[in-house]
Amino acid sequence: MIKIGIITIHSDLHYGAALQAFALNKVLSGKYDSKIIDYRKKPTNLPQFSFHKMMIYHFVNIKKALRYRKFLKHEISMKSYKSVEDLMANFNEQYDVIVSGSDQIWNPTVGGMNTLNPVFFGAFAPKEKHKKISYASSVGNYVYNEGEKLLVKKWLSEYSHVATREVFGQKQLEDILNIKVEVVLDPTLLMTKMEWLQVASPVAIKDKYVLVYNVGNHIDVDSEYARKIADENGWKVVFMSVRLTKDKNIDINIPHCGPAEFVWLFNNAEYIVTSSFHGVAFSINLGKNFINIYNPQSPQRIDMLLNSVGLEDRTVKSIDDLQFIKREVDYQQANLQLERLRKASYDYLINAIEN
Repeated sequence: MIKIGIITIHSDLHYGAALQAFALNKVLSGKYDSKIIDYRKKPTNLPQFSFHKMMIYHFVNIKKALRYRKFLKHEISMKSYKSVEDLMANFNEQYDVIVSGSDQIWNPTVGGMNTLNPVFFGAFAPKEKHKKISYASSVGNYVYNEGEKLLVKKWLSEYSHVATREVFGQKQLEDILNIKVEVVLDPTLLMTKMEWLQVASPVAIKDKYVLVYNVGNHIDVDSEYARKIADENGWKVVFMSVRLTKDKNIDINIPHCGPAEFVWLFNNAEYIVTSSFHGVAFSINLGKNFINIYNPQSPQRIDMLLNSVGLEDRTVKSIDDLQFIKREVDYQQANLQLERLRKASYDYLINAIEN
């Protein structure tokens, strides 16, 4: 059986990172001997607190961290690497194929080094011993400078197949590598709704609710949309957070959720308000009514996903747009398109591994 090691972001307490890592390994482990290489990068986007407040922050996150660890426990390799240097110097695992997985692993601002992280480009694995491919590896909205292009070309020239998650990254990489780069689905969309529900973990909530999923700093904006929808239907507004305080529009603040609770809350929501890529991805995959609040800083990947399944009309740019948007999402054509894209992406992945 082909043995596969996945290198991706999985150790951050970030729902999207954990869920995409889990999904890619689940899909691969159904056919191959597959594990996520346990490289624990430095976290990015941590709050900027004083030392004492950071201690409190990590303390209140303990329960959440344990839930993340439990969720990924069976997907991760036994051997851990605590730094770039550790992995680059000591990697000797017998994987036939190294897969650079999804998330923004090729974005220097996300890789934990504030520069290109060689680990996510497979530089720790000698090409003589390991076949290298990528699946949905993303550059985000980052534009490489000339020096970075040279490194990207050096590292990715050892890959037999390269695939990214967005057209923006595809065009950059094709210009650098002078090869065909595929665009494939985020790994979370390779798993079906029924497969996701098998790993969902219930949350104690009896009310019907609008779920707000926000990964930026504008919860007040997103919650205003949710409040309007909830009030019109007699629902509550729910938010996943470790915050000790909550926004004025949030009725129920559910702390310490892990990825399994995330899936349950999405599936059981009456409506979802999000400005997150994975918020949109899970809304579509689970067949939920939702709106995407336009994020002018990084709209490309959400726009592309919505366009690919014919749901571009779910994006709103102002609260006045709510009066024009259909409350019920028509999934008849969207599901057909999603299934077509899922098959094409899966076929790419298997072909890249075996050919």
